[in-house]
Amino acid sequence: MDEDITLFFVLLFFAVVFISQALILPAAGSKAKHKELSQRLKDSQASLDEEARSLLHEHYLKSLTPLDRKLVEFRVFSSIKKSLELSGSHWTLTQTLTVTGILSIVFGLLTAILTQLFYIGICSFVGVWVIMHMYLQKKISDRLSAFEEQLPDALDIMRRMLQAGQPVTQAFNEVGVEMPPPIGIEFKNTFNLLNYGYDMRLAIMQMAERTPTVSMLAFSSAVILQKETGGNLSENLEKVSRVLRSRFKLQRKIKTISAESRMSAWILVLSPFILFVAMSFINPEYLTPLYEDPRGMKLVTGGIVSLFIGSMWIRNIINFEV
Repeated sequence: MDEDITLFFVLLFFAVVFISQALILPAAGSKAKHKELSQRLKDSQASLDEEARSLLHEHYLKSLTPLDRKLVEFRVFSSIKKSLELSGSHWTLTQTLTVTGILSIVFGLLTAILTQLFYIGICSFVGVWVIMHMYLQKKISDRLSAFEEQLPDALDIMRRMLQAGQPVTQAFNEVGVEMPPPIGIEFKNTFNLLNYGYDMRLAIMQMAERTPTVSMLAFSSAVILQKETGGNLSENLEKVSRVLRSRFKLQRKIKTISAESRMSAWILVLSPFILFVAMSFINPEYLTPLYEDPRGMKLVTGGIVSLFIGSMWIRNIINFEV
């Protein structure tokens, strides 16, 4: 019976974590999935010569520690490193893996010793890595969302600098000086690359890789298009800024309209857990079959899986890609 109770609370913990992440993570600020803009950026990157791409890769490797350079050769570690960069974390890949590995081992051993169940220890070990992944995804979402909110103001600063006769390089520097993080840091890094003699397309593409949002892809496409075909960059930036502000206005309107649906989703998802806690105090004997009957844990497991699938379904319904 004690083993069933322990397993039940472990399943309950993971259910709350997964379901809350499914409903909390917003669509705004997520990674760009716009196929046309992404394909245009890839085509422009493919047109760069091999020397330019080697220069970009070499610059990236120089920013890593010696151990990180070895680790990023593996796809799994390279993906974690990419998530750290997108989240804006100052931790290196080695520090993240070391701290997470130590915590996962400690929690895994503690739960296995306290519960005398090896599979509970394995769940705790895996759970630490899952929580680390979700934490990074939340930071990525917050950072990209903040970047998108700041981008229209940054474009206005660039447009005014260009209208005043300043070069585009100085416009990037002005945004880096005037705007707060995260957009100020990104524009400052791009200015440094341009100041060191990097090609405009190379610097813009690296910036787009660090902030892969629809807004950034639209901005990078406008700059690269002006670089390749000519035209008035100031007018292009004004149009992009106007479109981005209209997009945010539509996003906020959708968020307001779907507020009732999101509240209903939270009520539907949390009501089984609230009912369980209430019944534990009011009539504990009513819940006894969940622990004593072998079918009880099967029902709980099936219910948690169904709740997770339902929360993901609800999230897809109430979130729209604008």
